[in-house]
Amino acid sequence: MDRNAQGISRRDLLRGAGISAAGVAALGMIGCSPSAPADTNAADGSAAGEKHTWEVAPEPITDIASTVDTEVLVIGAGYSGTCCALSAAENGTKVILVEKDNVPNGHGVGGTGAVGSKYLTELGIVVDKPLEMQRWVSTCGNRCRESLVGKWFRESERCMNWLIDLAEDDGCDVMVTVGSNSVVHPEVDCYHMIYGGQTAADVASIATYIEYLFIDRAEKTGNFEIVYNSPAVQLVTDDSGAVTGAICETDEGYVLYNASKGVVLATGDISYNDEYIDYFAPVANKVMTRLCSDQGNTGDGHNMAAWVGGAFQDAPWPTMMHPQAAGMFSGPFLFINPDGKRFMNEATWVQGKCVGTMINGGYDHCWSIFDGGWEADNTASLEFGGGMFWDSFRPVGSTAADATASHAEAIEAGITDNPDNYKKADTLDELLAQLDVDVETAKATIERYNELCAAGEDVDFYKESHYLFGVEEGPFYAVKLGPGLLCVPGGIHISDDFEVLTAEDQPVAGLYAIGNCAGDIYAYDYPINIQGNSHGRCLVEGKCLGEQLAGVYESVKA
Repeated sequence: MDRNAQGISRRDLLRGAGISAAGVAALGMIGCSPSAPADTNAADGSAAGEKHTWEVAPEPITDIASTVDTEVLVIGAGYSGTCCALSAAENGTKVILVEKDNVPNGHGVGGTGAVGSKYLTELGIVVDKPLEMQRWVSTCGNRCRESLVGKWFRESERCMNWLIDLAEDDGCDVMVTVGSNSVVHPEVDCYHMIYGGQTAADVASIATYIEYLFIDRAEKTGNFEIVYNSPAVQLVTDDSGAVTGAICETDEGYVLYNASKGVVLATGDISYNDEYIDYFAPVANKVMTRLCSDQGNTGDGHNMAAWVGGAFQDAPWPTMMHPQAAGMFSGPFLFINPDGKRFMNEATWVQGKCVGTMINGGYDHCWSIFDGGWEADNTASLEFGGGMFWDSFRPVGSTAADATASHAEAIEAGITDNPDNYKKADTLDELLAQLDVDVETAKATIERYNELCAAGEDVDFYKESHYLFGVEEGPFYAVKLGPGLLCVPGGIHISDDFEVLTAEDQPVAGLYAIGNCAGDIYAYDYPINIQGNSHGRCLVEGKCLGEQLAGVYESVKA
């Protein structure tokens, strides 16, 4: 299997995900296509007064149509839930997985971040764990729980190799992609893209392949059952307050699942619940759009945990944002907001570009402006920077010129197929006339920027000199940069063993939370120095908790 020589073509990625190439450059987030926020779980003020939905437990459901017994009940068929179900089932535990949709749900481009794997060893990549953990914790404002992050760093390689073995057995290709050479915001080469497997090849996209793989392997254990169209609506407790099961709503009525070893919340984040966004992550209201098109992440698990005494991590919750709601390419070039003004150092990471656009730029979008020499400039810039979506999803061992060539193809296609987000003109006047900017101010901004580039020093925002590329020679280009919300990967307060905790840090017996409904491993911002670590945390938490519930978990020692 040639993992690194060729990479994945844009065409193959887009075909696998079922979206068109129009408007997508440099391999955008497959499975997370832009769509307007849905009319989701808003607070019912008339019923709850001043209290929030999660503060008002509903009356216990008593009209149970049927009862099912199992050892472990997992709620949610995303990455973490399907992983946990397989991990427990392959270790001899009876598992039922319930999913409110009629299919598993996966997001992203099939990539999983890890700080070690047999592929990284083959490539000679050694991740400096102390340094990268410090970067992770610092990005989170030192408000994540370091012991939980430390557990992820210890377990990452073991769990990644387990997934690789499963994928290889299914005929998959695995490719490690390049990160960023930035001194300030580096991204290590550790993003494992997994694609091309045999399992569910007729229905699985790159975004959902891993979920289908986990489900298939779990079914082969004989210890597993999955039930679709079965949203969990309420947890069940005994007289001591321990969680003993959950109630799901189905077409045949309410089904009570008794779980003797535990209930696992793996219900995803709250990105389609405005009440949660407003209270815990209000910056997310400023994005151009919310990206994941299934719109099923509405805080179901958060509500259920709170109703039985579970606590949340402190606000504000972390947000994962990428500048991919409009055009996809976002290199180190000049940014101009609709006022025609420059407002930030453009040579930064994805989260910085999004927040900078919204907060410093003051709008839900800006325009990246560059000239006819941009390809050579971008290639040169990748010696010092890069990452999503300044570089591209290309394999370790490929060149910066390969990344630029991919972007160039996508930009030219965008000019034809997606003209709202990609512009090209022979003169600056013609280019600016196509944009929603104050033209005269924009002209003055470009003139000022060119002066800074010529001088070799950015005394306005102090962008490093090797990123200063003037806008001087035609043809001229503009790509709209729109911040998009992928998820809010935080929420339920958990222990290092993934137990749901009360405000007094006491476990809610029988209840666990993993994946993006769980909190504490991130705070404030989402760290991307280890690309794909959200999937990486789903993998580690799912596998480790499955082993724990099966009674076979052995902690990796530091």
